[in-house]
Amino acid sequence: MSYVGSNYALVKFSPESENITMAINWHGLEMNLDRKKSEAIKTTIARLKRSLHKISSSPSKRHKNSTDEHLLSDASQFNRKKGQGRVKPAQHESDTLSITSDGSCPGPAGEYHATATDDDYSVSFLTDMFKPFDDATTLETVTQNASFISINDTLIQVYTNVFRIEDVKVGPKAMVGCPVSLHIQSEGPWRYEDLLVEWVDDADRVVHRGTIYVPSEGMETRHVKAKVSHKQLKWNTVESDFCEVYNVPENRWQQERVVTFNATPMKSARLPLQSDIRHLRVMSFNILSPTYVATEESIERFFPYCAPEWLDSSYRKPLILREILMIKPQVLCLQECATSAYRDYMEPVLGQHYHSWLTIKNQASDEGCCIFLQRDLFDILDVQSVTFKERVRRPEYSEVLTRIGAPNWLNYNEATYFDRYHTVYQMGCFRNTLADGKNFLFIANTHLYFHPNGRHIRLLQAYVMLNELQRFKEQCAKKHGFDLDSESSTIICGDFNSFKNEGTFQLITHGWVPSDHGDFAYGLRFGNEKFNPTDHNTKYPQGRGSEVATSPCDTGDRLEVAECSGYQDAYSGQELPFTNFVKTFSGTLDYIFHSRNIQVRVACKLLWTRVTHTRLYAVFCVLRDDSWFNTMCGQLRSDRMSCVCSELVLVISLVSVPSGAN
Repeated sequence: MSYVGSNYALVKFSPESENITMAINWHGLEMNLDRKKSEAIKTTIARLKRSLHKISSSPSKRHKNSTDEHLLSDASQFNRKKGQGRVKPAQHESDTLSITSDGSCPGPAGEYHATATDDDYSVSFLTDMFKPFDDATTLETVTQNASFISINDTLIQVYTNVFRIEDVKVGPKAMVGCPVSLHIQSEGPWRYEDLLVEWVDDADRVVHRGTIYVPSEGMETRHVKAKVSHKQLKWNTVESDFCEVYNVPENRWQQERVVTFNATPMKSARLPLQSDIRHLRVMSFNILSPTYVATEESIERFFPYCAPEWLDSSYRKPLILREILMIKPQVLCLQECATSAYRDYMEPVLGQHYHSWLTIKNQASDEGCCIFLQRDLFDILDVQSVTFKERVRRPEYSEVLTRIGAPNWLNYNEATYFDRYHTVYQMGCFRNTLADGKNFLFIANTHLYFHPNGRHIRLLQAYVMLNELQRFKEQCAKKHGFDLDSESSTIICGDFNSFKNEGTFQLITHGWVPSDHGDFAYGLRFGNEKFNPTDHNTKYPQGRGSEVATSPCDTGDRLEVAECSGYQDAYSGQELPFTNFVKTFSGTLDYIFHSRNIQVRVACKLLWTRVTHTRLYAVFCVLRDDSWFNTMCGQLRSDRMSCVCSELVLVISLVSVPSGAN
């Protein structure tokens, strides 16, 4: 017989709950029960019979939904989705029949009362061999082993911890060559591999099967929608609304950059490889939070040349996802990732193939750092998120603040000075699943303070990051039993808002700076004034990178990170002319750093053309007029270039790499 749609039972339970919930559909009538795991199946069957009698004998056939209110489960967390409340049983004023614990049917003036007997219905739970269970067997044991429920000789298939799809949304905008975001809401948690997804056009033709759909050329002006069901509940198919497919402006140089990068042969390894694992492709990307282009003032200050539609997140984010999918990184670090971008775009598209977690700076900005890590390459051992303003107040940093002269900074107050600096650090320890079990990777991701005159803050933030990262690494090595020097590597990604002539870069690459480094003196005159790009560029016509650099020198009093000898810049020797490019500013502010037992085999260059990078950079500077920038905003998806280091190969060697080297 067929079980599709009309007869089925959904059973939900978890180790954390004392209860089991059941939604049983029998000939179009639905009963919802919430029972104790320890209850004998004989008692459960008696309760089910009483519910059947009442819902079948109801004067109105409209009363299709029967809700057992006998036990209200604190652990009805099976019906929870992350960040959402409990999904309640469907209730309608005329379609709900509540069954009380005494078997009565409450209604106006107690209109209907009936007494159910065990002889009214034949009910049994059956194994896959159609064998019943002993009456004393607990409900927990039965639901873990039952395949069917028989009601009056009608077989009802049992689905355990399988959740119905409730809602499907796509878009709001689809673009040729860009993945279309797909949002699925169900009664409980689901896995991508459990879903059946079909994309159809407005002629009901299937154009793609799978969760990630990228419209091809020729799809512009057409409309698409998604049909989603659980593989075990194919009858429960939910469709989205249609979404129109738009064309995107051509951006040949950006695409050629990635295509050339993908085709570039790798350099040979200088040192013996640590293992035969595949190479890693690492990408760091500040994707520009919509928070910073949400007001007319912010747009006027930073993007006066840009049409508002180009700044809209529904336009930019598909383009960002297109570049990510073109590069196909195994490690992806994002900065300025808004909660909405993560929830509505990044996680729905990338979640099938990546582990991920988002760390928000604060509720006001609602943006932060996010790490994506390829699932089939890494197991997550530990992750940690650290907030700068909270960590720097710990007693261990009080001596450091004194040494760098923080008490003398303008408007310094020990209790409140750091409240406005919301930088966060993401740190993770991961095991490479393709290695022999002795291959561990640490990843850190951050976004340092932006103000050009806040050099003292950025330098302090970098010190706290390195110090906390070293502590995290040592704790993980001890906890998971591996040697930090010979069995692990480290990658640090981020928007550091710093040039190479600043103390932040020097500290990260050397592991120390003088305690009286010149950048700390910025605190004497910086009062957290609002940043004005025009005024700043008037003061520094050649750019902030032209400011006098303070090189590390051993004055005898170092601010150094214990056990840290510095990390290498992945683009060393092949620097990009800029990673941030807007009308009022251009420069390299984003970096990928790595431990010395990693060799960069290929780095993604800025542009691939017949002209040199120097000439190309000059062309960019000459063409800084409003019309050109408006065109560029339509092609670019952020105010940043992605920083990509491909094929990071572990090349650890105890002979050539000193013990303790980062």
